[in-house]
Amino acid sequence: DPRAGHEAVTRAILVDLGKVLVGFDHGITCERLAEATGVPAGRLRGVLFGPLESELDRGRLRPDEFFRACEREAGLPRLPDPVWVRAWRDIFHPLPGAIAALSRVRAGVRRVLVSNTNVLHWEGVLSVFDPVPLFDAVVLSYRIGAAKPEAAFWSAALAAAACAPAECVYADDRPELVEAAARAGIPGFVVDGPAALVSGLEARRLLAETPPPGGNTPGPRDVRLS
Repeated sequence: DPRAGHEAVTRAILVDLGKVLVGFDHGITCERLAEATGVPAGRLRGVLFGPLESELDRGRLRPDEFFRACEREAGLPRLPDPVWVRAWRDIFHPLPGAIAALSRVRAGVRRVLVSNTNVLHWEGVLSVFDPVPLFDAVVLSYRIGAAKPEAAFWSAALAAAACAPAECVYADDRPELVEAAARAGIPGFVVDGPAALVSGLEARRLLAETPPPGGNTPGPRDVRLS
């Protein structure tokens, strides 16, 4: 029973972003760049969403450096940066049911957003979703120079959660990351559908029937961004 032993000890939830709180479509990026260059979208995908993106997500490349590297790798002509930015950034939409559930997290349970992302994708997310009212801390790979499932990322997430690994519950759409977190001592569950975040939190008795009076964290709030 996933509820057993969790009610008294869970002090924080670690919540992934993409396909958990916001949806996205990398196909939009590929199609927009295909239109701009005449290069088939299928050929672009492997270049855009591979090792170069991993470097961007860890903050090791600036966006303009990423654009130029992709152009070289894919044999693309030099494109204006605004064409790249629109194609790369504007691909997100909110998932309202999951977002609404965050306002019902039990009072006193710390909420930490944890994401492998880059500066442009984060800008795109902020255009459709404001995490500040719903989270106590935000941990982003490009800001800390490490990505899930690296140990440095889990360390940053736990520091933001301000509790021990076993006192957290981690929610992510990627099973391999949930498994990696478990190996680091962080229990969790896979968000494999639109209602899975809600059902996973409910199963662990982490949601109140209605938003807690005064919010999840009463008093002045200073959302930590790392």
